[in-house]
Amino acid sequence: MSRWGVFRGGAGMAACLSCLVAVGASQAQEAAGWPEAEETQRVLDAIHAELELVRGENSQMREEMDILRAQNDEDWLTEHRAEEIKGLVADVLADADTRASLSGNGLMAGWSDDFFLASADGRFLLKIGALLQNRYIYNHRKFEKDAFFRNGIPRVDRGDKDVYGFEVTTARLNFSGHVFKDIDYKFEIGYGRLDPYAFGSSANTFGARLYEAWVRHRLTDNWSIKSGLFKAPYSREFLIYAGRQLLVERSSLSMRIATTRVMGAELGYVDDEIRFQYSFNSGSGNLFTALGRTEQVPPWSYDNDQGEWAMQSRTEFLLAGEWSQFNQFTSPPGQEFGLMAGIAGQAQKAESIGEGGGSNDLAKSYGATADVSVMFGGASLFASFYWEKLLDVAPALPNSNFLGATVQGSFYMDQKTEFFARYQWGGPYDIRRRPGVNNPFGEKYQIVQLGLNYYIDGQNVKFTIDGGVAFNEMNGVSAMNQTGWLDGPDTEHNAQWLIRAQLQLMF
Repeated sequence: MSRWGVFRGGAGMAACLSCLVAVGASQAQEAAGWPEAEETQRVLDAIHAELELVRGENSQMREEMDILRAQNDEDWLTEHRAEEIKGLVADVLADADTRASLSGNGLMAGWSDDFFLASADGRFLLKIGALLQNRYIYNHRKFEKDAFFRNGIPRVDRGDKDVYGFEVTTARLNFSGHVFKDIDYKFEIGYGRLDPYAFGSSANTFGARLYEAWVRHRLTDNWSIKSGLFKAPYSREFLIYAGRQLLVERSSLSMRIATTRVMGAELGYVDDEIRFQYSFNSGSGNLFTALGRTEQVPPWSYDNDQGEWAMQSRTEFLLAGEWSQFNQFTSPPGQEFGLMAGIAGQAQKAESIGEGGGSNDLAKSYGATADVSVMFGGASLFASFYWEKLLDVAPALPNSNFLGATVQGSFYMDQKTEFFARYQWGGPYDIRRRPGVNNPFGEKYQIVQLGLNYYIDGQNVKFTIDGGVAFNEMNGVSAMNQTGWLDGPDTEHNAQWLIRAQLQLMF
């Protein structure tokens, strides 16, 4: 080895180590389970091994220096040159020793879709992320012409047919990672609608919220148990993070008829082909205001919870590809083929009904959903089906049954531009009510939406625009303020269309 090769090798090793930390961190992907923690641990183990290699290189470099000192009588090594070389070697060794010391009690930090801090031994990891979604929404509704007399003068009340404006839909910070290697955690706080599932004017009230707060213990490589505030293992569309949706917002169907966030405990299992979750909890708030309650979004007190009991169970089958592919709905060009199917069920019993109390021990909800997701590498397809039954949600409504389905797909026009489309259909198919009681759930509705995603920097920075038409009336139950679909007095059929645009920042 040449003398200058020794110095270049030492500096190169230090630079290589820096690259290893950055590249290793960038490979950690968000996962819907503890495979993410395993991937992070593999990266940290690789860094630890490389640090040990650096120690060995340091020792070899010192031996080479001894040889150089012994040969300092050669012509090329002047006194001035020798001092320069000694200074260079000292800098390289100091830098390498600093990096090697991280394998003890040092701290590693970097960027990988989010910022992270980690102990060098891999026992502790903190990831810091954020989600910001700024939207513009334009909604047009056509109202019935209702002629009436006011002060003896015929008038026509049309309502506000054009509603539009900007909003900061959500702004969140999240903290996640693991402690002692096998304890995972997530804590997400932020700003948004205090109750996205509420009816009427309270559906557009914004404020500070707690989105998730849970701890999960990985019992084995396959089994885990989780407790706290988390997403119920039911609807795939809701389990996908808000920043990884295909359209601007989830479908109105999934937000109204699916089980969302709950407080309780969850047992989980995952291997290379099957993922299973079962949760027992205090109930979810979005199921048609969750059997009459007015508080829809947890957390709530133990003595004022959403239901007397509730449970959900979901099983997913990975038929092709990797689990990490299905953390989002899009399938970027070059991604391998992936196929996943899922089934889930839920049951919930209300503790009380109505804001003023009033026991209603008979009120119950049962539901089932099934879905399939296909990733083609440059195109994607997703379809889901829901069935829901509500029993005795009100004295006048002893039995109500609902069906719904969503189909959406996309394809990339180039590396950054993606076209997508969604069709959703849903509503009641069997409403049994007391004589003289009107149907509060309206009729079945159909919505068609088209749009584009422009990925400025993947999912981290993207612009989304979509437009859609509701072919049937959206009443107070089927409408959802956060999605942009609104209800109104005496709306006609074929009476509503919607345009939405969103700029997203996520890390």
